Amino acid sequence: MKHIIIFILLFSFQLIQAKDLQFFQEDLNFMIEENYFYVDGLYYFRNTSNKELKQRLIYPFPQDSAYGKVDSLFVINVLDSTFTTNMQYGDKGASFTIQIDPDSTAVYRICYRQELKDKKAEYILTTTQTWSRPFEQVNYTLTFPKELSLDSLSYIPDSLRDENNRYIFYWHKENFMPDRNFEIHFSKKEE
Repeated sequence: MKHIIIFILLFSFQLIQAKDLQFFQEDLNFMIEENYFYVDGLYYFRNTSNKELKQRLIYPFPQDSAYGKVDSLFVINVLDSTFTTNMQYGDKGASFTIQIDPDSTAVYRICYRQELKDKKAEYILTTTQTWSRPFEQVNYTLTFPKELSLDSLSYIPDSLRDENNRYIFYWHKENFMPDRNFEIHFSKKEE
């Protein structure tokens, strides 16, 4: 009985802490280059409590035969680079610790690249639903080489810029709750 009470108290504490932590914005830059998909993003978190929060977060990678290993992964607190995130990762994802002062925000930069074994790239967005609230805003870019042909995107871009040997697609959304992942299907252009 004592173990059950301790578990309930710990679980309740986690739920209270989770309510005080809000993931409210992300700015992501995606790029396809050669056989790799690059992700470079800023992730914005808010602590609405009057106590410092430390929370372990899980950051998933897509699992499919179309994808190879993730490498070059790093996580840093942009506003306090002295904070150690204690990042760990494997094939399925990464986990790291965030720390946010009372009544303040923190911005974390997460970057990685993933090998592409097929003509598809994906970024997992649907885990946002576990936060039980939409993003206040998101800004995404996709840099895509002209030697590839874009077959489909899971979200229609707001605008496009043509630059020398590449295209850059732009998205801006407010009050955004993703209902699908960010997927890119492409093929090599015929010469």
